[in-house]
Order: sequence, then C-alpha cells, then structure tokens
Amino acid sequence: MTQASIGVGVARVEVEVTISAPRERVWKALVEETGQWWPKDFYVGREPKGFILEARPGGRVYEDWGGDAGALWYTVLVVEPPAVLELAGHLTPAFGGPATTTARLTLKEQGGATVVRVEDAVFGRVDENTSPRLREGWRTLMGSGGLKAHVEKQTP
Repeated sequence: MTQASIGVGVARVEVEVTISAPRERVWKALVEETGQWWPKDFYVGREPKGFILEARPGGRVYEDWGGDAGALWYTVLVVEPPAVLELAGHLTPAFGGPATTTARLTLKEQGGATVVRVEDAVFGRVDENTSPRLREGWRTLMGSGGLKAHVEKQTP
C-alpha cells in the first residue's frame, strides 16, 4: 500500500439520544452500570468478563478479559457529575487506525427526560466510512441497543 492511498484527516460526529429518566439516574447507569448495558457485539475480546468505566480523571474505560488481559478503549480526561464525561483513546491498525479519538458526553435534563449528547472526533487514518460507522456505533451504544434501553427498562 502506498502512502498516497492512506487518508489522513478528521472525522467528526454528533449524536443525541433522549432517555426517559432523570439525569442523575442516566449518569449512574452511564458510569457505574456500564457492563450491564454495553452491547455484547461491541466487545472485541472472545470471552470478556465485563466492561468497566473508572469515572475519575485518568481512569480507564476498558474490557476486562480476566487474568490481567483486556482492551483499553479510552482514558478519562474530564468527569463533571452528573453532566460531562470526556474521553480520549487510540485506534490501532486492527481497528482502522492509526488514529486518536476524543469523545465528549454531556447529559442535559429536559422536561423530566435526559438528552445525552455525544461529540466524537477521530483524527489520523480516516476514510469515507469513518463518520457513518462512528455515528451508528454511538446511536447503538446510547440508544435502544445500550444505555437508553437499560435505563428505561429499569425506570418506572
């Protein structure tokens, strides 16, 4: 592969999902119950034991495979409960990289519900499929395939 055929640039997406629950409940599910709503088909390991989000600056967002094995998805940059979570991660060649990703998740109360807004930017090796894949991934994670479904199933 020649260097000219590799696209280097920035892909940026924004996704909003409304969850019928108070912001504190959505925040708790986001940072404390991640392993309960993280979709099984999003795991990259063959036999994951769980998905963990350490909600503190410098904390990890990772798959735990047991026995000190796993995959680091992000490092936590900013935690401002119950409103803001900022993350940074790296994409290796196995996942379309080399690239770096930064994501900002904000939770805003709106009429008894919570609007979860995700802003994600990937810079490095990107192509025309990067933005659509990111957008669809975040919609699934935050929406009916992940966080929204988990919270709304448990909220009367």
